[in-house]
Amino acid sequence: MLAVTALGSVSGGVFWTGAFFLTRQHYRFSPTRNLVLALAMGAAYAFVAWSAGGLTARFERLGPRRVVAIALALWALAALLPLGAPGREAGIWVGGVLGAAASGVVWPVIESFLAAGRHGAGLRQALGRFNVTWTLSTALPLLVFPWLTAVHPLGPLAACAVTNLSAVALLSRLPRRPAPVEPDAAASAVGGEYPALLRASRWLLPQSYLFVATLAPVLPHRLAALGAPIDDSVMAATWMLARFATLVVMVRVPFWHGRWGALVAAGGALLSGVALALLSSSLGGVLAGLVLLGAGMGLTYYASLYYSLAVGHAAVDAGGGFEALIGVGYMVGPLLGLVGRAVPGLRFPGVAVEGSGTVLLAWLAGALGAVAAGREYLAVRRRR
Repeated sequence: MLAVTALGSVSGGVFWTGAFFLTRQHYRFSPTRNLVLALAMGAAYAFVAWSAGGLTARFERLGPRRVVAIALALWALAALLPLGAPGREAGIWVGGVLGAAASGVVWPVIESFLAAGRHGAGLRQALGRFNVTWTLSTALPLLVFPWLTAVHPLGPLAACAVTNLSAVALLSRLPRRPAPVEPDAAASAVGGEYPALLRASRWLLPQSYLFVATLAPVLPHRLAALGAPIDDSVMAATWMLARFATLVVMVRVPFWHGRWGALVAAGGALLSGVALALLSSSLGGVLAGLVLLGAGMGLTYYASLYYSLAVGHAAVDAGGGFEALIGVGYMVGPLLGLVGRAVPGLRFPGVAVEGSGTVLLAWLAGALGAVAAGREYLAVRRRR
């Protein structure tokens, strides 16, 4: 299962971050057109992920394993579409949306396989291995981006097709269905504050992906404008590597589960990180912002996924709801970016650089999420 996760996550890194470097370099997309593409992909991902439980139930006779295999094959086809029409933009638009939709089926089902039959510390350890695997695999294609594009301008997409089809071949090692759930054991491993922590983390999770989705389409242009000394896709992987390091620490030091302080630290790192990344006038400032953003992403993702699967007893719907919130962030982030670019005079206080309007809107959305998460904590304190 971890091998399937690693192979599928290569496509995740290319589709959700690397694709915007390809569109800028190969199709000459502006930041606005990149934001529109990201908006369409986010909407497709959110809708399909939210429906993942219903889809697997509708195709019950196939079984979850075959549903994942079909989705991975469609994702591979989506990666090949731009290669089949190299000079036409329609290929990247259709391929991007189709790939996003297909991945919205893959991850909720994989998470159900991962968590079924596991509870408490066993579930946290399994999620830790899963998180470390996919985060490193997501960053890998950006680190080798220059070599892939040197072979072919759309080489990273060809790599996606290869890895997805390889993942399909490995799926035969999985059982046809996830392990059965043990309701009593699952309920005994759920802490008293887990439902409140789940609700709070569900406010922070879309906020974290909102920030990433706002940043990813414009980050290539930000780094190029600041004169990045190495390939900008490699520098863009900084936040992914920081997220990976944070998840490794969370696996090794289980200080975070059941604690509100972890969510407070996550929210602070997200807000400060995206501000630095979008507003700093130096490469060092942008990189520091990417490190903070990655740390906040890691804290938020691990905590939210654990609470979702623990409280939801590893159902596909639990993973689907979790992934749908990620899709909401992927969708709203580019929308804020478009509004920030379209409204004249919208600026972050005291800052006159491009992107300040976007970060102002993102901060306002983030503040609303933080306030909603804080209300959950205050409600727990009142009950105490």
